[in-house]
Parts: sequence; C-alpha cells; structure tokens
Amino acid sequence: MLKFILHRALATGPVLLLLSLIVFSLIHLIPGDPVQIMLGEENDPHALQALRRELGLDRPLVEQFLRWLWRLLHGNFGRSLRSHQPVLEAISERLPVTIELTVLAMLISLCIALPAGVISALRRNSVLDVLSTMTALTGVSIPNFFLGILLILAFAQELQWLPSSGYVSPLESLGLNLKTMLLPAVTLGTGLAAIIMRMTRSSLLEVLRHDYVLTARAKGLAESRVIMRHALKNALLPVTTILGLQMGTLLGGAVLTETIFALPGLGRLVVDSIFARDFPIVQGVILFLALTRITCNFVVDITYALLDPRIRYE
Repeated sequence: MLKFILHRALATGPVLLLLSLIVFSLIHLIPGDPVQIMLGEENDPHALQALRRELGLDRPLVEQFLRWLWRLLHGNFGRSLRSHQPVLEAISERLPVTIELTVLAMLISLCIALPAGVISALRRNSVLDVLSTMTALTGVSIPNFFLGILLILAFAQELQWLPSSGYVSPLESLGLNLKTMLLPAVTLGTGLAAIIMRMTRSSLLEVLRHDYVLTARAKGLAESRVIMRHALKNALLPVTTILGLQMGTLLGGAVLTETIFALPGLGRLVVDSIFARDFPIVQGVILFLALTRITCNFVVDITYALLDPRIRYE
C-alpha cells in the first residue's frame, strides 16, 4: 500500500506540470488586452507600456510561464489584475459557498439515488424499476443550466416558494441559507443522483447472484438482513468510487449552476474573471479545481483498498 501511495504521489507531479502548461497557454490565447481593460479609457501608450512592464506581460511567453510556475511552487498564485487581491485569498473567500453547494447536492443525490437503486434491483422489471430507469435517464439527459431555469420558473416565479437567486450566509440565517441553496443543490445533484441510482441497481443485481447471498438465504436468514448485511454492503463499493470521482465533477459543474443562481462561489468567480480577462484568477481557480479532482481520485483509490481487503495494488 505504501508503495502504491508513493507511486501515485510521484505520478501527480507531471500531470500538474502538463495541466499548468495547458492552462497558461489557453488563457493567453483569449483575445483582449488585460492592461487596456485595467486602464479603461486610458490611451496613453507610455502608461500602457509601464503597466505591461510592471505585470511582466512584455516578456516572452516562455519566460512568463517559468516565472509563473516558480511562483506556484512557492505558493504564490499571483494577484488579481482588477482588484489586486491575492488569488489564494479570493479563492478562500468563495470556496465555502462552493463546498456548501457541493455537499448539499451530494446529500440530495444520495437520498434519492440509494433507495431508488435498491428498490429497482429488488423489484427488477417491475413498474417501479421501469419508472426509476426512465427517471434516471431523464436526469442524465437534462443539462444543469436548463434544469436550473425550469426550477426557477416553477418554484420561484410561479409558486414563489423559494428565491430565484442570491445567497445568505448560514451564520446570518440558517433558514434563509437553506432556502437560497435548495434549488441550486437540486439542480447540481440531479445528474449525480441518476448516475448513482443506475450504479447501485446494477451493482446490487450482480451481488445478489453471488454464492454467499444464496447461502445466506438457504440458512433461513430474513430477506432484509440478507440485503442489508451481505448484499448491499458489497454492492456499495463501486458506488463509493463513483461518489469520490463525482465530487471533483460537482465542484467543476458548479460553474454554470452558480452563475444561474447568482451564488458567490468559485464558479461565479471564474466566469466573471473570464469576461474581465483577469488571467491570474482564472488560472488559479482552474488549477485549484484540477488539484481537487486529482486529490479526490487519489483518496478514492486508497479508500477502495481499505474497504475491500481483497484489493491489492502493485
């Protein structure tokens, strides 16, 4: 296990280096001059050149990348071109909102997917199974931004049960916070619920065919105990993998959801920064989300081996 952990940790370095190169290259291909945006209507060429020199944007791209990479290795993600705020500080301010949205979306998806997946597996080819399958396919097919708009129209505009946008900190009012986060969490969690439901169903169906389940039933154990103590415990191993892998997806998928519902999270931050050509913020957020995704994958591999001692990594 220790050898596997060290191998994965060493393999992460080249991945991050390649990712940083791709992010740096793509960001600088976006049309627009950030210096001109910062100075607004200022057309003085000397002022433009002075600011460009101060920011290091007058240097060759290779040198800019190496200087930027050196700062990253020392924990310096740079400063915003608009507000001059450190990138890590901007990320830390917006991160709690994104984490809250991700956790709520995960909880909602689990509350929907696990019961539906178990019922579909136990009542295979029944009406409930067909309805659950159709619902799962619908959840996967509907884009988050379209579902979010439908939820706003239904529950905010027509029924007026929930606010359509905005954010209230849980420290100010927990009730208002949950009201403002419910629609975004449902929007983000629906697609994940469909994936988990299908995985739970297929995994449980496979486990129910194994000999140890048949043996438990032959011993006269109650069906509920056979399902909960023997079948479901092993069937949830692949689901655990999906949950870990989808955590990074939820963080990245929050970009559109936060924009639709006007939540001040990382997604909204990166969208505003793209329109403002604020390169350091965009680069910092993308790298942070990528690092989070890689970390989630790493933790999933370790957790999977701990949950199932039969698994051994070389």
